[in-house]
Amino acid sequence: MTEWQSASHIRVVGRWAVLRLTGELDIESVPEIERLLVRLLALEKPVVVMDLREVTFFDCALLGVMCRARTGVLAAGGRFAVLCTRPWALKVMRLADLLEVFAPVASLTDLADLDALDGSPDRGSRA
Repeated sequence: MTEWQSASHIRVVGRWAVLRLTGELDIESVPEIERLLVRLLALEKPVVVMDLREVTFFDCALLGVMCRARTGVLAAGGRFAVLCTRPWALKVMRLADLLEVFAPVASLTDLADLDALDGSPDRGSRA
């Protein structure tokens, strides 16, 4: 297991990585988050989980990072998931027409079957 510390927190186990983001995230946060994500894309077929449960604010800059991260992870043959429970954050994703794209879940236990994403045609739209 590897842990990288910064304003955000990443835990990596094998090809699984949980990027836990906290606080207010805007355009100034983007470079750091993208640097962390680039490191994760080096994993073979990465499974990247962006945890937004402790985020108190984000704007379209983070949505752009999330879209680029998802695209990069899928291009690397991996899977992408989002943890999010805050109603305002879910509303922002819905208004940006990204709620179905990211299909956020409430907890890591909701991702217990994430290994099924490694080839499951039914859940491929979630990845």
